[in-house]
Amino acid sequence: MAVEYGKSGKIIPKRFTLDEIEQASEDMVGFCLACGEEAECCEPDARNYKCSACGNSQVFGAEELVLMGRVTP
Repeated sequence: MAVEYGKSGKIIPKRFTLDEIEQASEDMVGFCLACGEEAECCEPDARNYKCSACGNSQVFGAEELVLMGRVTP
């Protein structure tokens, strides 16, 4: 996925489905809020890890994304 920017130039954070989060939790995977790519070997409470796909430090663990409210209903 590509990184999307708002009018102010800030990154528009991605959102994820509950199914994606549950699967990521089982597989120890996180997601990049900037580009939406999966990041392997990611702790559930990971915050601001560097994304290998886009280079932004926006990778968060599955459970952390739930706590942040980044899950779509």
